[in-house]
Amino acid sequence: MSGTPFRQWAQPALLVLALAGGPATAQGSLATEPRTVSWYADHPRERAQVQLACFDDPGRLGRDPDCVNAQQASVEVALREARSRTGTMDPNDPAFWSNDPQTRQGKLIMCRRTPSLDHCEAAKRSLLIEAGKIQR
Repeated sequence: MSGTPFRQWAQPALLVLALAGGPATAQGSLATEPRTVSWYADHPRERAQVQLACFDDPGRLGRDPDCVNAQQASVEVALREARSRTGTMDPNDPAFWSNDPQTRQGKLIMCRRTPSLDHCEAAKRSLLIEAGKIQR
């Protein structure tokens, strides 16, 4: 039964559970609720993994609560870090993009359409580093 309400709800939930490390939370219960912005802010690897999945399938997951919360958490973390230091950074450095996740998201969307743009690799690398997919 393609398109049933259960299936529409279950697929994103199962994706988030898989990305968060399995079906159990730290307390051992099933995670049926979306994670909060503050939870994602405190869990950078899980946040980046969810962002990668959401970026890869925006048609199905773009409005998923975990996608929205993970992206907003990136903004929150960047604001915290920006308040703790000043200065500009090199856009060839992945840290530049990690410090401004909203700009990174826009850059990655533009890079998907035009891969030859400057700094596409650094923007993508920053998200891969946060997701634990590659080393700094």
